Amino acid sequence: MNTLVRSRDEAILIDPSITNKNDLAKCFRIFTNPATRPKYPTQCHITPGTALRHQEIKVYTDGVSLNNGKWNTHCSSRVWFASDNPQNKAIRVPRRNQSNQVGELAMIIATILAVPPFCPLAITTNSKYSINGLTTYLQVWEDRGWIGTQNAQLFRAAAYRLRQ
Repeated sequence: MNTLVRSRDEAILIDPSITNKNDLAKCFRIFTNPATRPKYPTQCHITPGTALRHQEIKVYTDGVSLNNGKWNTHCSSRVWFASDNPQNKAIRVPRRNQSNQVGELAMIIATILAVPPFCPLAITTNSKYSINGLTTYLQVWEDRGWIGTQNAQLFRAAAYRLRQ
C-alpha cells in the first residue's frame, strides 16, 4: 500500500494493524505448544464507545541542528498543531549524539505522547530518514533485533508509542 503512495510522493500511512507480510504465519510471534489447546476459546470484549471515530489530529514537525555533523552539534525540534494552539512547542534535545535526524525523531515521540492514544494522528515531516525508518525499515530492524541500526533507541520508542 505504501509503495504506491511513496511513488506518488503522497502521505505515508503508519498503521500497526496493517502488515506488509505475504504469509499470515509471519505476522505472529507466538511461543506456545501447538499440541495443547484451551478448553474454551478466548473472547474479545469490546468496551462500549470504543468504535467511535475521533477527529484526526494534524501536526507538523521539524528537527534542526546547529553545526550538524560536527563535534559541537546542538539540536532542537518543533511541533505545530495550529495557530495559537498551546500544544505548539519547541524542545532542546538533551542527548550526546545530536543531529537533525535525532531532533526529528525526538519531536515525533514527544508529539505522540502529547496526543491521546485513541485519536488518529497525521504527522507531516520533511524527514525522509524518520519516514523510511518507521515505515520501510522498521520490520527489518525489529526482525534482526535492532543490531547495527543507528538511533535504534529512538526508533524503538517511536514505534512503541505509535502501536499503543
